[in-house]
Amino acid sequence: MKKLALLILAVALIFTFASCSKGSSSSAAPSASASASAPAADSAATTPSTGTVDSEYDPNKTVDFVQQTSEDKRVVTIGTIDKSLYKQPVFVTSFGQSTDAAMLDTVMKRIGVDYVYNATATAEAMKGYKTVIIAVGASTKGLGAAGISEADETARAKAIMEYINSNEIEVICCHIGGSARRGTLSDLYSDMVMEKASLIVLKEDANFDYKFTKYAEEHKKPISLIYATKDALTVFTEIFQ
Repeated sequence: MKKLALLILAVALIFTFASCSKGSSSSAAPSASASASAPAADSAATTPSTGTVDSEYDPNKTVDFVQQTSEDKRVVTIGTIDKSLYKQPVFVTSFGQSTDAAMLDTVMKRIGVDYVYNATATAEAMKGYKTVIIAVGASTKGLGAAGISEADETARAKAIMEYINSNEIEVICCHIGGSARRGTLSDLYSDMVMEKASLIVLKEDANFDYKFTKYAEEHKKPISLIYATKDALTVFTEIFQ
């Protein structure tokens, strides 16, 4: 009897262990499932940074682009700049309300040029000026801070260009914000200004598709390529001093 009792107890313990083991396996399954779904949720929540402008530039995409400027060769001018064209006083304004126009304001101060800076100037403000320098480059943040819609900024830009076309005014087109300043609206302003400009000043990494150098070559216009935005100082010092 004693042996039979021990045998029954042993069998009972085996069934009890099997039951507990099955329960543990069942409760582990949801945890594994949740772990497997976690990366998908993180991936869906993550969005790539595209900057503050409608940019077509993809820094992760390899393009067939050979840059001519470098840390050792900060300015490369293709063509000949006729410095006699750019008479003072000079008017500096912006198409797109980026901070690039404020950089030009600083450059003009450092050189000592007789100039006026007004990023939101109307066409009438150009009266009496022989040289207008326009910083092209749209910034949604800059437009918002100025309280100007894209439509209003474009209308202002068109009015200024119409005034310039009707008067003997030399234009310098400055795209010095680099590749981050490329995009549909920025390119619209660039095309608008380059058509009239007698000189293009460009931060060269914005030329990743050769848009600006091709235009300059086709229309026989000089273009100064700069390595960094601050190198605009070198170009304008040579023009005005």
